[in-house]
Amino acid sequence: MKIILVLLIAATLYLLISNRISDEYQAGYAEGVRVALKTNPPSQELELVCAGLWVGEQNKKYWEKTK
Repeated sequence: MKIILVLLIAATLYLLISNRISDEYQAGYAEGVRVALKTNPPSQELELVCAGLWVGEQNKKYWEKTK
C-alpha cells in the first residue's frame, strides 16, 4: 500500500512539474517569435540572418553555373 501511495505522489508531482515546464516553454517560444519577427526597426540579428540566407543562395547559383 505504501508503494502505491508513493507512486501516486510521484506521478502527481511529475505531472505538475511537466505542465509548468510546458507552460514556460510555450511562453518563451512566443516571446522568441515576437522578438525575432520584430522588423521595425530591424535588429542586427535579423539583418545578419537575411544576409546569410542571401549569400547562401548566391553561392548555390555560382556552383550550379560552374558545373
